[in-house]
Amino acid sequence: MASLSPRRRRVRLAAALLATGTLLAACSSNDGNDSSSPSTGANPAVPCASGDLSGERTVTGTYLGDVKVPAAPKRIVSGWLVGTQLIDLGVTPVGMLDDYKQNATPEELKKVQGVPDIGSITAGVNTEQVLKLNPDMVISYVRKDVADKLAIKEVNEIAAPTVAFEIQEPTDVWDDYQKVADSIGCGEFAKKRLAGLDDQLKAIGTDNKDAIAKLGSVGYVEASTEPGTYTVATSKSLVYERLTMAGLKYFDAVPNPQRFNQKISMEDLGRLSSANVLFYEADYEGKPTKRTQALLDNPAFKELPAVKAGNLFPYRTPYSYTTAAVERQAQDIAAAVKAAKPAP
Repeated sequence: MASLSPRRRRVRLAAALLATGTLLAACSSNDGNDSSSPSTGANPAVPCASGDLSGERTVTGTYLGDVKVPAAPKRIVSGWLVGTQLIDLGVTPVGMLDDYKQNATPEELKKVQGVPDIGSITAGVNTEQVLKLNPDMVISYVRKDVADKLAIKEVNEIAAPTVAFEIQEPTDVWDDYQKVADSIGCGEFAKKRLAGLDDQLKAIGTDNKDAIAKLGSVGYVEASTEPGTYTVATSKSLVYERLTMAGLKYFDAVPNPQRFNQKISMEDLGRLSSANVLFYEADYEGKPTKRTQALLDNPAFKELPAVKAGNLFPYRTPYSYTTAAVERQAQDIAAAVKAAKPAP
């Protein structure tokens, strides 16, 4: 889908704002910034940007096809699953879908304190709120089944050029971190941040080769939103990728998985018995999330071999797709490898 020209979008924006009675609010929210991009140099709204920041850039391969965006965007709105990635890049959006709050650290939340919500993945995007924010660019992830709820096409047509990267699983969100950075001019900055993260994980396996060889298999578990079940990360998950990259042998609790996780009946807790080490869902402090604490407190769970051996360890913020989250998780894996008791 071709992007609307800036002039046509401004006409549509003005008409939409007049229809909703928010034209004055949108104008006043511009904070004195004119719409022209600086010809060269840093972009204060996107400190990580570099290179030629004049005119426009074309972002290819998006849900809407090729999308033209400002080379130096000043007012970015973040949609689904993008919020923490922008914070990770040092960018403060002018509006955010509220999903970022669930997996952000207090430090990250502080950086965007006061930034208004534009809706939620359950209730959908509030297009009127997006219009009020007068963005010059919107970034989001999207799946076809939630595209309408995220109002991807509508926002692109009446508010601002919308860059939406299509995903299927959480691994795709992490894989597309570089694409998000490229779209706002932070490609080189992101490459430097991403460089070495895989090596950091691989070094755990190299530095602890003998200890890991004695550990047997490991697994990851968390509570489920469905009563009477728990959830296991499968071989399609980021957790699996990072644990195996660190040299650990992941247990085969879910052969031939369809998705990144799988719900299993609590009556089948014995499926976790093959793991000598278990990681569990934890918050940024390493404490079990509220939902997973209930699983850890289950008497039957406490009888699992890994738990009785003291081989139960936190895995922090598994659903935060940032470089900071990878570093936290690498620390957790390294600490577990050092503390875990060998398999009997």
